[in-house]
Amino acid sequence: MTRSQSPAARGQRLSAKVAATLEREIREGCYPPNSKLPTEAHLMARFGISRTVIREAIAELRRANLVYTQQGSGTYIAATLPPRPVFSLTADEVDLHELRLIYQMRREIEAGAAAQAAIHANQSQRHDIALALDRLANSLPSKKDSVAYDLALHQAIASATGNHFFCEFIDFFYNRMSVAIATARRHSAQDAKLEQIVQVEHQNIVEAILSAEPEEARAAMRLHLTNASRRLGLLSTTRKETP
Repeated sequence: MTRSQSPAARGQRLSAKVAATLEREIREGCYPPNSKLPTEAHLMARFGISRTVIREAIAELRRANLVYTQQGSGTYIAATLPPRPVFSLTADEVDLHELRLIYQMRREIEAGAAAQAAIHANQSQRHDIALALDRLANSLPSKKDSVAYDLALHQAIASATGNHFFCEFIDFFYNRMSVAIATARRHSAQDAKLEQIVQVEHQNIVEAILSAEPEEARAAMRLHLTNASRRLGLLSTTRKETP
């Protein structure tokens, strides 16, 4: 049986598609620098979707530094466009098979990032990683901003590698797959014991990094992301996944 998407998930996919279309047009020069983006009403009519979805699409463009908003005037194209991201997904719907492949890639790359962080992190970066873990732990009782704190921890680890491509991959994954991350966290939040297991997985990663044990950090991250895949129902049923 195919599980239907929630209205929030459908809205997020629509806004991502609109944002991707507008980004392509901006980069192709359809809208010159500092020119005004079409009004919300115009975009609503063009794409046949609600004002809420249009506003979320514009917010995504703003987060990507492609546009800026002037209060009471409208939204304008940035004077200088940022470079294209190294990693990107199409705006097409991502099915479970594709999501499984993304998690496989994520597991390999982030495991390597954890190992590199254990080798290269300086004292300040180790402090940032430990602080990110504490903030994630403190967010669990209220469930407030736990997705953002989860992201912050993985970003802190990527930053500690000294390799900006790790950081760009983390940004790519979380910006595009935030629905999946939120779903995984909701699954774990429904069971207090499972939520604690997830946090222990994070602790094991951080402890290995802070102890400068690269292979232990690699193994801990791989295990965490394998378990995350399992919690999302992404592990293949036809062949065994290597943890």
